[in-house]
Amino acid sequence: MSKKNKQTKNEPCVLLGIPDGDIEADNDVYVTKLGGLPIWLEPSKPPSSKVCQCRICHKPMYLIFQSYVPLQGSPYHRVLYVWACNRRSCMRKDGSFSVIRSHIIDKDYLKAQRQKEEENRKKEEKKKAAAAKQQQAFGNGFQLGDLWDNSSGSFGSTPSLGNGFGMKKSLTTTAASAVASTAFGASTEKDTNQADLVKQLNELGIEDPVDVANLPQFPGQYLYIDEEQTDTYESMTIDLSRYKEYLDMEKDMLMDIDAGNSGETWQGETYEKQHLPKGVDKQFKKFTERVECAPSQCVRYEFNGQPLFYSALRPQDQQRMTSPCKYCKAPRVFEFQLMPNILSILPTTEFASKESAAKPNDGQIKHADAKTVLDSWNVGMEFGTILVFVCQKDCHQGAIDDVSYMEETAIVQYEVD
Repeated sequence: MSKKNKQTKNEPCVLLGIPDGDIEADNDVYVTKLGGLPIWLEPSKPPSSKVCQCRICHKPMYLIFQSYVPLQGSPYHRVLYVWACNRRSCMRKDGSFSVIRSHIIDKDYLKAQRQKEEENRKKEEKKKAAAAKQQQAFGNGFQLGDLWDNSSGSFGSTPSLGNGFGMKKSLTTTAASAVASTAFGASTEKDTNQADLVKQLNELGIEDPVDVANLPQFPGQYLYIDEEQTDTYESMTIDLSRYKEYLDMEKDMLMDIDAGNSGETWQGETYEKQHLPKGVDKQFKKFTERVECAPSQCVRYEFNGQPLFYSALRPQDQQRMTSPCKYCKAPRVFEFQLMPNILSILPTTEFASKESAAKPNDGQIKHADAKTVLDSWNVGMEFGTILVFVCQKDCHQGAIDDVSYMEETAIVQYEVD
């Protein structure tokens, strides 16, 4: 007997990113998209190339997701980038995926804040001057003390738990999106020369800045944002027989490759023969049932919400989830996750095949080692889901008026552990 799942009024809303067509002009930092090239909040100050470099093969990774996601009550423009290596041999190893959170202060907010601080400073100077005159009138025995308050404003205040996921700057009501009529990031001054730019990047600790022109890229795909609806469908007992058939077929394929290697196995390689589960993972079943509500979803967004796990959480992943922010030591919270449908939207296999060497024939396979066979049959990246955890306080590193790039935590769950 099936049970009907209903979303209660008190239950947080999960936002879904759904494919919405090809991107023709990929130049808008305020969109939510798959693929394409990164669009920086401050184009003249890109991050270090290390943020998009695979730590396994040391080659540039592909941007697979970018979203403009300001938080309610925050004075910052905020963009999140997710990078992934498209080499199958790099999968299941730490460093083949990365997440970057970028900040820059809203110019209008900063201008208004500095005007307010200047007004407060002048008021305090007048109070000091009046106090000094009064002290002179009554003699040196009367001390009023220093009335100056050194508070620096509310730049570091903790944002409220809200989001602007998928919202254009003209539609967002947060302070972070109150942008002037000119395009954000447009400079009213002359372009700085190369020496000044290098100096600025060095001051930010940015060495070897990213050259977007040299990055590999998938075709860009827009995402439109919709609320997840769980009150219009009945939970079904998903028939996982086809999944079991797939596991059996994969097992047979791996056995054939081992036989072709004259009885040698892939033991000793990180991406070797999989340890197939004895039964279907309960988390996977729950994942499948929930996703059945909207099969085309590519992103699930819920700041400070609960992720939808693809499989049972490993102890090392649990530790990474609960570890504090490496910049300010605040707790980490879940923000969003990328879904496996992305792999059917982005041409990962096609692009990986272009980069790989020619595939060996049957005669060559018999004399090739396992790693060579794997590399030659590179079909690109894989994942079940990518869970992204961020600093709860949304901390900003560096000077208040500088662009900032912070590395966040990506936990990748795969189809077979």
